[in-house]
Amino acid sequence: MEILKPNTAIVTAAGSGLRLAGDVKKQFRMLAGIPIIIRTLSPFFSSELISNIIVTAPEADLAYTEDLICQYFEPMSKPFLVMPGGVERQDSIFGALQNCPPDTGLIFVHDAVRPFITLDLICELRDIALKAGAVVPAARIKNTIKSVEGEHVASTLPRDRLIQVFTPQVFDFKLLIKSYEKAYQDGYVSTDDSALVEHYGHTVRYHLSSDLNIKITDEWDYTLAHLLIEKNII
Repeated sequence: MEILKPNTAIVTAAGSGLRLAGDVKKQFRMLAGIPIIIRTLSPFFSSELISNIIVTAPEADLAYTEDLICQYFEPMSKPFLVMPGGVERQDSIFGALQNCPPDTGLIFVHDAVRPFITLDLICELRDIALKAGAVVPAARIKNTIKSVEGEHVASTLPRDRLIQVFTPQVFDFKLLIKSYEKAYQDGYVSTDDSALVEHYGHTVRYHLSSDLNIKITDEWDYTLAHLLIEKNII
């Protein structure tokens, strides 16, 4: 019988969160009475497939983030670490990877402002990642996508070959950390973990899933998130 290694979730909350109006950073905004970051973390704390959780946060928000997590989750229920994020998202993820247990099997990299992931999605991605080494959740493109040059349309891209990609993106731990080490050696910068892994030659699988796995970046997203909860769509 194969013994599975523990899996770690890295949740990135180190951004400035300034695209939403108001003084409260978007990851701390209340969504139907619960902070967005708590809604995001809840499936990871609940899932038996996740052994450890690392949250990257701005230096000024470390204590607040940790207190918030302890307020909503039993502190001893699952090991978690709140640590400072880096200058860029890539720096935050690399720092978190270096704090993962050495026997980590899979890494789930997720945005703190995507509060609508499910336990089923975590399970589905885990199963694929164990075989493929790298997988991203995705949805089909519904609108026509065009490439532009300046103020003009350059071409229309074939929609049947396009997907939109979400998080959590899931990777074999050794694959991801080696890719990050190479990226720092080469000076390669990417805002997407799967793109970084692709750059170093590993094929990434995609898994079609709900396009309601939205990232709350502006007021429209925030309004939509409220409606999804209010109408019991989520």
